Amino acid sequence: MLKITLFFVALFFLGFFNDVHSQGIVINEILTSNTTINQDEDGTYQDWIELYNTGTTTVNLSGYGLSDDPTLLYKWVFPTISIASGTYLLVWCSNKNRAIPGNPLHTNFKLSSSGEVITLTSNSGVTVDFVPKTVSAQNISLGRLPDGTGNFVFFSNVTPNATNSTVGYSEVLNPPTFSQESGFLTASFDLTLSSATAGSTILYTLDGSEPKESNLGGTTYSYKNQYPFFPGQATGPLLTQSFRTLQYTVPINIVDRSPLPNKLAAISTTTDFDPFYIPKTPIFKGTVVRAKLIKPGSLESKTATKTYYICPQGASKFTLPVVSLSLDENKFFDYYAGINVAGIDFDNWRIANPTLDTPDIGNVCNFFRHGINNEAVANMTYFVNGKEVLNQDVGLRIHGGSSRVAQNRSLSINARSDYGNDAMNYKFFSDKSHDSFTGLVLHNSGNDYNQTLFRDAFCHELMKSLNILTKGYQPTITLINGEYWGIMSFRDKIEADYFKREYNVPSTAIDILEDGNKLIAGDNLDYLDLLDYITKNPLSIQTNFDYIKTRLDPENFKDYYISEIFLENTDWPSNNIVYWRKKTVIYEPNAPFGSDGRWRWAAHDMDDTFAITNSDINFNTLAAATDPNGPGYPNPEWATFLLRKMLENNRYKIEFINRFADLLNTTFLTSRMLSKMTEMKAVIAPEMPQQFARWSAPYDNGDWTYFLNNQTNFINQRPTFQRNHIRAQFGISKNINATLDVSSANHGYIKMNTIDIKTGTPSITSNPYPWTGIYFSAIPVTIKAIANPGFTFSHWTGASTSTNPEITITSNTDFNVTAVFVPETVATSRPIYYWMMNAAIANNIPLETLNSTYKTGNSDGVIQYQSCLVGYPFVAADLTHWRKASMERRNSPTDINYIPEVNNNIAFNISDMKGLQIREPLENGTLENTMVFNFSTIGYKDITFSFAAINESTPANAIIVEYSINPGTPVWTTSGLISTSLPLTTRYQLFHLDFSAITTINNNADFKVRLRFAGTNMTVDTGAQITFNNIAVNGTQLPLAVTENVTQKFLVSPNPFSDFVTIRGINDMQSVFYKLYAIDGKLIKTGVLEDAQINLNHLSKGIYLLQLSSEEKVETKKIIKK
Repeated sequence: MLKITLFFVALFFLGFFNDVHSQGIVINEILTSNTTINQDEDGTYQDWIELYNTGTTTVNLSGYGLSDDPTLLYKWVFPTISIASGTYLLVWCSNKNRAIPGNPLHTNFKLSSSGEVITLTSNSGVTVDFVPKTVSAQNISLGRLPDGTGNFVFFSNVTPNATNSTVGYSEVLNPPTFSQESGFLTASFDLTLSSATAGSTILYTLDGSEPKESNLGGTTYSYKNQYPFFPGQATGPLLTQSFRTLQYTVPINIVDRSPLPNKLAAISTTTDFDPFYIPKTPIFKGTVVRAKLIKPGSLESKTATKTYYICPQGASKFTLPVVSLSLDENKFFDYYAGINVAGIDFDNWRIANPTLDTPDIGNVCNFFRHGINNEAVANMTYFVNGKEVLNQDVGLRIHGGSSRVAQNRSLSINARSDYGNDAMNYKFFSDKSHDSFTGLVLHNSGNDYNQTLFRDAFCHELMKSLNILTKGYQPTITLINGEYWGIMSFRDKIEADYFKREYNVPSTAIDILEDGNKLIAGDNLDYLDLLDYITKNPLSIQTNFDYIKTRLDPENFKDYYISEIFLENTDWPSNNIVYWRKKTVIYEPNAPFGSDGRWRWAAHDMDDTFAITNSDINFNTLAAATDPNGPGYPNPEWATFLLRKMLENNRYKIEFINRFADLLNTTFLTSRMLSKMTEMKAVIAPEMPQQFARWSAPYDNGDWTYFLNNQTNFINQRPTFQRNHIRAQFGISKNINATLDVSSANHGYIKMNTIDIKTGTPSITSNPYPWTGIYFSAIPVTIKAIANPGFTFSHWTGASTSTNPEITITSNTDFNVTAVFVPETVATSRPIYYWMMNAAIANNIPLETLNSTYKTGNSDGVIQYQSCLVGYPFVAADLTHWRKASMERRNSPTDINYIPEVNNNIAFNISDMKGLQIREPLENGTLENTMVFNFSTIGYKDITFSFAAINESTPANAIIVEYSINPGTPVWTTSGLISTSLPLTTRYQLFHLDFSAITTINNNADFKVRLRFAGTNMTVDTGAQITFNNIAVNGTQLPLAVTENVTQKFLVSPNPFSDFVTIRGINDMQSVFYKLYAIDGKLIKTGVLEDAQINLNHLSKGIYLLQLSSEEKVETKKIIKK
């Protein structure tokens, strides 16, 4: 069929060639996959078509058609626009559909790199020009050579809006085919490389280097293994190594290379005169095969990279994921240009400083080189459980500060479109939902590189539950050009994309600073203004402090400083500080978390903790962090300024002290820290012997154990020392014990200052009461009683007899207090259904339905989605419609309308939450995107419906609300609703719909709510969306009336009963939900009916109420335990 279509298109072309020639308009160049060449006016890379006027007169294109579909020649129509003789016109094929004269033109379709016929048709129906279906490659254009008249060729030097004067190629070659995929294998094999392209040649390498025709003779480079670290030491000789490209002729025998002599591992990476860490015996090795195809007159293929590890253990060789990096080795190890050696930069420094006993090697070695010019292009292949999950080219730079002196350095890994892909699309961190990264750090553990190897990550793991952004952690085994390179770990990289991932803050709208106002992104003007205000306005005055709370997040500030102080970071506070904010003109309190414009601090480089530097577990970091006269490093006056000023406010000082105590009792509790340390140690322990052998860092297991024991000693002793420091700093006489209890753990719990004493809070067990925490004498603590559903707070006993659920106690001695809860006597509104948008929703998947994540009965609430595009949902192969007019997950969390009760009483955690987006277009002809919420209200009245929503650049200005109460086909109405049109804004806001006045909705199994969208120009598609979050249906439970004198569905027997009751009455007894109440209305037990029986042998003798509910019916039975 394709051949026939192309045949007729060819006839059209031949038939109208004279018209083409006379008109002079041709399709001169097209780019079907643009990731680096040029951006449109929105700053996005889009496909495009370039027209060229070869004639002598100006041509008006009004009414001309441009199409990627030969059966729909006027798919997109030009506005009134002219193209002068000898000039070019660029039309973006972006699917943005913009046809305004004088502005950039955008079609309503995209181009496919897999090839499609592109047709230009005059306003009289004549085919002016066309491009046949041709497969192209990324950032490779198809164009005429010469301009306007020549045949189509491929260009690697793309020239939008300019003449096609560069070298053209007859074809773009595909990489050769490998007979074996990457992986871990137990036996050697012969690898076959092949290509179906006649006349082509396969080039390959086995040393990790990029195959190049110019390197068939090999490249030799110099390196050194002996440097004059101390004055008077001799400088070692220049040694040589080489790498080369081979031409494929016969299958390649892939074997276990581990017994072979070390190559890269035999090169010094430090300034040592005698590099002690160079392995004495062969280390583990794999084989990296990199291959490409070349052919005269053709554009060479991209390089394909496969990695093979041959060993008896196969995929079980390593217990950690494996990172394989392959590159031209001279980029890392060359004496003159290599970025991973001391190199010529150190020798030049030593020549200039021949008598310095202790070399200041900072910035005087090759490995201290910075910038894009010192980024090495490499292939990164990532293996998980022995299977390749990612394979792409990246840029590598040396990363870190003083830790660059280590023999194995951290690497900054950068995805760039110049290398093929501008993101690394994989879920590197199991505890985070993100699956796309522009940059990562492959971390050597910083200054802990030769001690525990996980100290920095340990700090971040401990702090994950706090109001601080922490980095992800994934330990790995790294290999370079097939040679074992040791234990390293993937970590988040501090850059704009990091905050975009975590908080959906655009990379163009963020300020990121480090240390002393050093810019990472944005500017420091707002921060300097903040410092100026604090300098001029005493924060001891509450109104001034209240204003500061609109400029920085005080809760984040507390948690950040408390963590750094307790964990004893001695490379701080003048170093390793990262603080950021979203750019806003004013404080926006209703914005999503992280988008309100306030400054926040992020955890960063905490490897100098746990007394690693000074071995002093009793070091008073609190005093150092508040010292107004500290030394230039690490705590100069400017670095302690903010904390000192914040603590001048007495209210905040008390909050700081109490938060410190709260965290010492939970997050930094010794038992919790020891447990987490044991857990993290166990992950890397199986791999440590190879680490010892490769780097002698740590030297051996005894060395590693020594450093682990030091860390354990810190954990055991630091809390006592820390409380001493707090008391000394704030003039507190002693510690006191606060013991909290509840009348029943099933009835409610207590919040102590900032911590909930219940499961989910770090270090709080499932049965915590009575709970005792260590606090401080004469420091007032705030204690709050929080009742569980079905109960209410009554009063306190012990140190207080108040009937107020929130009390403040100031005590000089130990105290006890108990919260007393009683059953509710008045029905209150509570959640019936809830949709929590978390990572359980699959990412990048168009949805047709979405079930509620919480329900009180046995039936789910269900969102049914109707797209305005016929055929929805579409598959990924349908590039025209994929993820258009869809309902799908979006990483756009908010705490607006979040209800902890529906999430096991877990406090809102932004890293766990997402959103639900409705994507453009919102309308298509008479069809529109529609959300229908189906939920039974059986057993409930006074229904309310609430949610958070934000308009993210769509043309919609309102949400239209309707409801239906009838069975069968819905009959939509707005009768009784106070508001049926909800105005949308560009920030999250709470929408609350009250149906309580509409009694027909009560106790109704068929209740539905429909949401649609109103606005102008609703058919546009710019990739924008409306995002929903935290959708709740609330209601008040109907009175427990015993069902009598009516036709009953459920039969309960025996009644009276001894142990079990059996339920009969409907076919599907598995769909029956039950609630058991005491005669006074107290809820005793809930569940789903199993085997038509309920075990009640635990009950005392008496009368009970058993409520049974199915989709159609709710009945309450009086039952008697005898």
